[in-house]
Amino acid sequence: MRNKNELARQKEQELFDSSHSQEERNERGQFATPYSLALAIAKDLFSRIRKDASVLEPSCGTGAFISALLSISDQFRITGVEKDPRLYKTAQELWSSDACQIINNDFFDYASMESRQFDAIISNPPYSRHHHLSLSEKHFYSQLTTNFSGVCLSGLAGLHAYFLLTGTGMLKEDGVGSWLIPSELFSVNYGSPIRKFLTQTVSLERIHFFDPENLQFDDALVTSCVAIIRKKKPSSNSSAVFTYGDFQSPRKTVTIPLQNLSNLSKWQHLEDYTGQAKTNSQVLGDYFKAKRGIATGSNSFFIRPRNEWHEEGISDEWLAPILPSPRTFHLSEVTSDESGWPQESNSALLNIPKSSSYSELPSPVRKYLDRCPEKIRNGYILRHRTPWYSIGRADSAPIICTYMSRSEKTPFRFIRNRSNATMTNTYLGLYPQTSMSDIELDNMCETLNSIPADVLIKGGREYGGGLKKLEPRELMSLPVSL
Repeated sequence: MRNKNELARQKEQELFDSSHSQEERNERGQFATPYSLALAIAKDLFSRIRKDASVLEPSCGTGAFISALLSISDQFRITGVEKDPRLYKTAQELWSSDACQIINNDFFDYASMESRQFDAIISNPPYSRHHHLSLSEKHFYSQLTTNFSGVCLSGLAGLHAYFLLTGTGMLKEDGVGSWLIPSELFSVNYGSPIRKFLTQTVSLERIHFFDPENLQFDDALVTSCVAIIRKKKPSSNSSAVFTYGDFQSPRKTVTIPLQNLSNLSKWQHLEDYTGQAKTNSQVLGDYFKAKRGIATGSNSFFIRPRNEWHEEGISDEWLAPILPSPRTFHLSEVTSDESGWPQESNSALLNIPKSSSYSELPSPVRKYLDRCPEKIRNGYILRHRTPWYSIGRADSAPIICTYMSRSEKTPFRFIRNRSNATMTNTYLGLYPQTSMSDIELDNMCETLNSIPADVLIKGGREYGGGLKKLEPRELMSLPVSL
């Protein structure tokens, strides 16, 4: 009967997914757990709890985890919570019984009213990013999370972070939670208080990192991990097991004392962790500051070939050189003509000073601005920029970094810029802390490009499909030796 119900569940899940666009599911963070993965996580949880444990599934969807739990033991006492009416109806029809209660409610509303505590939690919480949450939602979730865990989260936290902390607070003492969540939580800045919580207030027992190339969800652009947490204050000899590859048969296992783990700012790349302190104390931030390039609000409108601007009647007085996208620019050096324009690119930015009122602009510039499509004018960046057409040019940087890549061989490139070209926010600019000669800058750029690929990758973070990224702080923490 359960196998029949599971087949029915999978069919309903496919119908639900096909009736909602990728954009809708991204906004809601709805990515269904594959049954094979749900079963593997449920089996691991079963090995850590009693056979008759009370189990909470705070975002049960159609019930993949519930189906997996029921296939393992008929003694579990399961409570599933689901906000979406259609998903709730499916779960209710398939799994509701004396041993399994399905509740149609928002998890946080449910948590604010429910006094029960549970032996275990198993969940693939919604992956909604912070910008999909309203201010009132963030305020409510933050208050509830603080009440349940004592942790105050940054406004940049995604919905899954609130789920994890609130859910952990609903566990009985010594209860266990198994969470399928984005692995970036264990590297990003907003995850810092969570990492502290997992090593000092409760006990992280295991984190499993799936390989970035193997997305657990076909339609979620995140790299996933499974965090297994016991609601028990850690002892001085408590440790966490880090596993990599396949969840049931990991290719690599590393055990790290929680006391040591609490001192590490990133947990995403610890396959080769030995506990030995690094001897190289020099980092890139000792020599440079990193700044992201400009966000135009619409590159297609504000950036065009220089000759096209001239054809519009717009002179260089209203233009600034800018590097093209790193997707199309593959050189390691940018040279300059006598006026500072790069010889390798003719891309130009419409560069109108903030002090220039619309009425004072030359007629060709005004006419061009008047042609700006309404969709661009109503975009977030332009709506919040005064005046909307003045971008604010970033200073040219002598060394520029491409900080996003899918390449394993050359994940990030450092470009020596000898021109006055600025850059968009697809680049990071490196600005010397003190005056540096051209020779010193040349040597530094060469040094940066000689950093092994694995060091660069481990210094940053990884997303779904093998996407790698270096944020400014991560770039500044790269070890360098001169």
